[in-house]
Amino acid sequence: MNTCKKIKIAAVAPPFSGHLYPLLDLLTSLLADEKYEIYVFSGIEKKNIIEKQGFVFKPILANMNENIFRNIANTSKKTNIKLMYKQLVENINLINKIIPELKNEFKKLNIDIVIADFIAIPAGIVATELNIPWITTIPTPFAIENKKGTPSYFGGLKPSNSPIIKVRDFFARKLIRLIKKIFYLFALKKLEYKKLELYNEKGEENIYSPYSILALGMKELEFRDDFPEQLIWVGPCLFQSFSESNISLNLSIQRKKVLLTIGTHLLWGKERIVELAEYLGSFYKNIDFIVSLGNDKEKQIKKTKQENVFVYNYLDYEYIIPKVDFVIHHGGAGILYSCIKFAKPALILPHDYDQFDYAVRAELSDVAISLKSKNKEKIKAAFEKLLKKENWHNLTTLSNKMKNYKTDEILKSEIERLYNLKRG
Repeated sequence: MNTCKKIKIAAVAPPFSGHLYPLLDLLTSLLADEKYEIYVFSGIEKKNIIEKQGFVFKPILANMNENIFRNIANTSKKTNIKLMYKQLVENINLINKIIPELKNEFKKLNIDIVIADFIAIPAGIVATELNIPWITTIPTPFAIENKKGTPSYFGGLKPSNSPIIKVRDFFARKLIRLIKKIFYLFALKKLEYKKLELYNEKGEENIYSPYSILALGMKELEFRDDFPEQLIWVGPCLFQSFSESNISLNLSIQRKKVLLTIGTHLLWGKERIVELAEYLGSFYKNIDFIVSLGNDKEKQIKKTKQENVFVYNYLDYEYIIPKVDFVIHHGGAGILYSCIKFAKPALILPHDYDQFDYAVRAELSDVAISLKSKNKEKIKAAFEKLLKKENWHNLTTLSNKMKNYKTDEILKSEIERLYNLKRG
């Protein structure tokens, strides 16, 4: 490779913590290498965080309301078909605006490689049109459609060799594909770019790169083996201090501590998680319950009914998880892998999206207890089970295995492979 020529990389992700931060973490190792010139495309609201990490920031839709992305992702009620269609229409309207913007910027910057989060669909469309090799990064690999086995997004289905379960899985896979085709037909009517096919000649989804898919997770948690051949497991990429400075917690060293969180986007569950903390706090007076509401715009503490319950607008996982003994969370990728990283037992209460599927994988891997019920008495019983369980050997094992992923080496190898492919 000609080391005098810098490899120009366009990294694209929406301004959502669970999508942008893993991508930034993945790319951080490239900053010290002068052979790379990296431009990060995202919403204007993440400008300071991106530049603080040392990347060149490129705004997407800078002339629009900075909350335009957040307003689509943050839901006031649980996802349903009607809400999903509404989000689809809103996303298509953005895609129609983003595609020409990215196309102009990629040409102007003479981009060599595109690295795109799996929901940054316009980036892949533009890269394909401009004949630029591109990489998909995906923190939720099981979102990729199944060809066999147990599918995702059905409320957390568990795999089984039972003939009945295999029939269930077959029809569930067919239903997923049918829903996607229906949504695709509606989308195509509104999408100005008409060249995007839903599936390729292999029957695989075209929204993922045909060159390289980097799975930002652990293969050890997965019970599927039917992923596209270009998928490589690179290990979790976590949110390492991308937030602003955290509040100092003045908590007793002697008392057990529990973190409760449901992430950023589930607005309809924020009040409920506080109520749950107060409910548990009323029974377990000798335990401190710390709630993070996932609002990174503010950091202050809020008053609660219980002296042993502390509610913060935002606490960085890397900061708070090492300080607690247990975690009660929603089953998002970031919080799940953060718990594994620091070997913290968890109670998972999935609420929406892919959280039910992560809960199943965590339970089958014996790194957490999961419960779908929102009944407080049942949650209290599950929490009691969490407190009493002593054997978490596999949690420690997976925590150690997480360190063995050669994330940086794989990324650089894939970039070099695709760069050489482009050069012919």
